[in-house]
Amino acid sequence: MLNKLKKLLMKKENNPPLPDPRDIGEEKEWDNKSEAEQAKEIDAYEKDLAEDNDGTPRLDDVTDEELELAKKELESIDDEDMTEFEPTDEEKEEMNNPADSDPEYLEYSSEAVGYENREQQWDTYRTVVNYIGEGDSVIDFGCARGDFEKFFESELNESLEYIGIDMNQQLIDAGNKVYNQEVELVCTDWFNIDKDIKQDWAINIGSSNLRYDADTVRDDKTYLQDTIKAMMNHCEKGSVILLASDQSGIDDGLINWNAGDIFNWAQKEFGSVAIDHSFSKDLFTLIIYKN
Repeated sequence: MLNKLKKLLMKKENNPPLPDPRDIGEEKEWDNKSEAEQAKEIDAYEKDLAEDNDGTPRLDDVTDEELELAKKELESIDDEDMTEFEPTDEEKEEMNNPADSDPEYLEYSSEAVGYENREQQWDTYRTVVNYIGEGDSVIDFGCARGDFEKFFESELNESLEYIGIDMNQQLIDAGNKVYNQEVELVCTDWFNIDKDIKQDWAINIGSSNLRYDADTVRDDKTYLQDTIKAMMNHCEKGSVILLASDQSGIDDGLINWNAGDIFNWAQKEFGSVAIDHSFSKDLFTLIIYKN
């Protein structure tokens, strides 16, 4: 009964019935239509009024008062009366491993690279783009598919000399497929990059908020500091690092960093440093300039 009520409300509100073509005469020039055209319009009208296969009442038999009562009944149902949805083992497997059930998940999904949706992904990239000058080159630590290069070129309508580094071979393969090998992607641990590889800017967009490595020696803080040192070894102008903030107060499963602590360490280590916490309370950007 609950499902029928929901369907009824959705149908009434989103798909109102067609007007009877015979009642709108001059507007439709009904009398000037052939018998075949008239029959076709009447058939469409009557089909719209017909009862659905799911048993939902016909729209022309439902008054606004009945709809209002249906809404109140839905609102009055307690959570205890609702039947809890329990996914099957197969559905649980699909939710836990979407890439296994959807071959295009790794290639096109924003969720596969850590974002709720494409809008959030692009907004996050915009915070980093602000620090990259015209004609500057980029090395991306934790690049995933290399989406940043294509976003940059689309957003600014200019080419970007870009190298993406990631240790996840599946994401590298997905990026190579999606971008037809047009984005330079390297699958390696960022501590093993050839020392001669340098770009103007090294960026790290959220890749230090989770640990994907198998390093059991470095703790989280040491791993982040060593990552930043590696970034500074491979840049000419500076580094931009986007980190999860401990100001959010949400247990999101990420490694949350204290902006003040990170700033003090970086300033002592490198000198010219800035913190930008204006994007959101959940994230902050650490900018380190090369002396």
